[in-house]
Amino acid sequence: MTFSAQTRKSTIEQLKKQTLDLLIIGGGITGAGLALQGAVRGSRVGLVEMQDFGGGTSSRSTKLVHGGLRYLKQFEVELVADVAKERAVIARNAPHIVQPDFMLMPVYDEPGASFNAFSAEVVLHLYDYLAEVDETWQHYLAEKTEVLEDEPSLKEENLLAGGYYLDYINDDCRLTIETVKKAHELGAWLANYVKAVGFIYDDKGQIKGIKARDTLSDEYFDIKATVVVNATGPWSDELRKKQRDVTEKKMYPTKGVHFVVDHEKLPVTRAIYTDTGLNDDRMIFVVPRGNKTYFGTTDTPFNGPYEDPEITQEDIEYLLNAVNHRFDVADLSLSDIVSSWAGLRPLIKDEDNSDPSGISRGHEVFLSEDGLITIAGGKLTDYRGMAEDTFTLIDQEWKTAGISFPDKDTKEIPLSGGDIGGTMADFLSAKRSRGMSLGLDETEADYLADWYGSNIDKVYDLVDKAETMDMPLPDALQLAYGLAYEMVMTPEDFFGRRTDSLLFNIDKLESLTEPVLTVLETELGWSRQERVDWSSHLGEQVVRKKLTQFKSNGK
Repeated sequence: MTFSAQTRKSTIEQLKKQTLDLLIIGGGITGAGLALQGAVRGSRVGLVEMQDFGGGTSSRSTKLVHGGLRYLKQFEVELVADVAKERAVIARNAPHIVQPDFMLMPVYDEPGASFNAFSAEVVLHLYDYLAEVDETWQHYLAEKTEVLEDEPSLKEENLLAGGYYLDYINDDCRLTIETVKKAHELGAWLANYVKAVGFIYDDKGQIKGIKARDTLSDEYFDIKATVVVNATGPWSDELRKKQRDVTEKKMYPTKGVHFVVDHEKLPVTRAIYTDTGLNDDRMIFVVPRGNKTYFGTTDTPFNGPYEDPEITQEDIEYLLNAVNHRFDVADLSLSDIVSSWAGLRPLIKDEDNSDPSGISRGHEVFLSEDGLITIAGGKLTDYRGMAEDTFTLIDQEWKTAGISFPDKDTKEIPLSGGDIGGTMADFLSAKRSRGMSLGLDETEADYLADWYGSNIDKVYDLVDKAETMDMPLPDALQLAYGLAYEMVMTPEDFFGRRTDSLLFNIDKLESLTEPVLTVLETELGWSRQERVDWSSHLGEQVVRKKLTQFKSNGK
């Protein structure tokens, strides 16, 4: 089943005609999970996203499906228990995206350390217990010498030991788009670049739809629905301001920043979760990914445009200081950063806590007097649980409207691409020969099969189309698939969210930008001016990701 620009066009026509049972505003992982849940239950469900799917928080996280180990410091035991167990569910449903590994938490004897050797053992034991980790993946504590053999780049001074524990590597945007695609396969109508600009009310003052704008064509239209859900993350208050007589603020967005460097500059062998060592009660992640390593994150209150949060000089200095304090490699500097990203956490205001790192990562679902349901807060890992909690209110509203749908669990439903059968290693081995027969080398074939999972044969079926494109075959296959099956509408959709080039292979864009623009111009029917505009937009994004402004200022 295709999911293309043409699909988007027909979806918008359906959204105009139908009175939906459920309309979701927001196409991040929370909205995608709701759409999947609604589609599984057989309801007429639609979803609109003002940017691209995953264009906000859900493409700007630390790219892990982790259980929230640090929340045990804040005694959020119930949150950790729910989230930690959910990791295994997501890994089973999307094994091509979410994969288990041992993460390392080094333990240092220094002011402000989160744990000593004893408390690290206790908390990791509790973490395993709450997550119901099986024997294969249970944590273990290693002595200093073993930790340094494993990670020689760590600073030795004051190192006591290291805890190895289960967490999961992930690509947040791939998880979101595969959830969106699965919801589409099950009958949901989903469209990116459609913004809710107002609400439709019935004669009782209840919200029964939205006034929408197609931001690509500038067309305005109405979408009617029995129940409307606000799943816009950091934008939740912005959307609620469009309601009648709603002024209360619920959200407290905080900014998280990550930087990417060449792996040889920060040569870690596994994901590491460590105190900053700056006596600020914060921890950072350092994660290897291909021939790159990325690290983050910050956690600071944010005021400014939500669409593309600014990275500041303070962000740069903070993270470089933290990573240079903790790792015994040549000092990293601004010039070593090859790419970056910043995102917003959709935290809920806590009047009793002004420390961003101390605010709960739990979620809240609430119903306005005019019938709008809002789901706010939460973590990527808990997106299914958030959907289940939201449907408690949705079901109540449906009951009031005289409709109902059979309850179904998404726990056993593979996401798009997740039907690999057996282990990922066996799957890659089985698919390798076809990729190589098309002209890919072994590394390229394995990469694509790992990226697309059980959809890889659909990718390879597009080889004739790909070979008409003036670019290397692996990139051409990805672009052909993105256009046919992943609703690519802009260059940034492709480079930044359907692939990870904008973050982890940004130099590739120098040779790929023009051929990709040429294909998009033809396939999407752009005017020459639209091509110029989208080229300019992509160029601006590259400049931002590379932190060119700071580098050119010599800071």
